Amino acid sequence: MRKYALGLTVMLLALLLAGCGTFDPVDKAITKLRPTAPEDSAQDTEGPFTVELSVPKRAGIDEKFTLIASLHNLSKTRYELMSRPQVFHYLIVDSLGNRVNTITQVDSAVVRSMGGETDINEFFETRIDRIGTYEIYAVAEFSIKEDGKYKDLTYETEHHFIEIGPNS
Repeated sequence: MRKYALGLTVMLLALLLAGCGTFDPVDKAITKLRPTAPEDSAQDTEGPFTVELSVPKRAGIDEKFTLIASLHNLSKTRYELMSRPQVFHYLIVDSLGNRVNTITQVDSAVVRSMGGETDINEFFETRIDRIGTYEIYAVAEFSIKEDGKYKDLTYETEHHFIEIGPNS
């Protein structure tokens, strides 16, 4: 009889614990779809920095054109920045969503000082050899030194479009 009472108690306890959770399948599906961002996210959309990218509206097939990316320090604070030799990397995507550029990055670190209310401007020359509309944007990846420790930051520029045609 004791074994029967113990088994019944365990089963009741299991049912009670199961009752604490939700059985709503829609709620569970929504919870699974929600991205869970880590508390210390590398994507910093606020802070003392902004980025921008200048892209021409049109270019000819296989014609060189220049992208100009800028990292702006809006604060009056001087920062020690650590990054690759180029702060930005550039992404060019065709109308099907395929990347059309492959850029190899030098993986060495450069440490530089960036004064308050100053900019870092980088120029990237490229060409596209097929007619179409292309989406272009740049991503700045760097670290700043705060309180003796480096903090990783990532900023993405607005996305721009360029028309590649037979004549620029």
